[in-house]
Amino acid sequence: MIETMQCAGADFCEELSGSADTSFARFYEGDPPSRLIHSTENLTLLADMSPLVLGHLLLLPSNHHLSFAQVLSQHQEEVCDLVDDFMPLYRETFGEPLILEHGSSAGQESHACITHAHLHFLPVDGDAVDDLLIGDGLFYRDLDSLGELALAPWPSSAYFLRVYREKVRVYLPTGRQKRQYLRSVVGAVLAIEDPEWDYAVVMRKRDLRETVRMTDYWPGKLSGDEVELSCGE
Repeated sequence: MIETMQCAGADFCEELSGSADTSFARFYEGDPPSRLIHSTENLTLLADMSPLVLGHLLLLPSNHHLSFAQVLSQHQEEVCDLVDDFMPLYRETFGEPLILEHGSSAGQESHACITHAHLHFLPVDGDAVDDLLIGDGLFYRDLDSLGELALAPWPSSAYFLRVYREKVRVYLPTGRQKRQYLRSVVGAVLAIEDPEWDYAVVMRKRDLRETVRMTDYWPGKLSGDEVELSCGE
């Protein structure tokens, strides 16, 4: 059984609970009042607080998990249904999405650990990201589907997930990756100067506001039944 962690003090959890005292509220001061794009019973889709590019979104579980491998082990159908619903909208609005995740585990060092699981969606070249990850000495395994991430060893392991053009790949961390490693890799692909990919260094308010504006029609459309990303059996 996968155990969820207590989320006291976790900023994502505070924001999802409706707290008015969050990093987003302090930085944006009501403009916009929310970065929420859509939610289901167990999932929330947000604009990234400091988007690396227009269309940088985050998909989070409502409950506190360390990785989407854990989320998929409990809510696989809901995850896959929501992703399948908004993928056509994403392509229409921003272009082909790259999905990234730093899946964490309870045994990781705190400085490298993700305390609340989230998937990144970005209109970024996934092949260029692969080149950088491989160049950093990371080995990978290709999975048949996103749903396979729910199988051992992933719910109890650290990993880097990459989904691009419906191909699912899991990279194995070496333990030498810095904080916000995936943001740094995307920053390199986008030619963002180091360390300006770090949300603690640069807050890209204009890009967040434009991303929220560009997705304001999505909630009325997120009821389609197109299937884009197979999660397997």
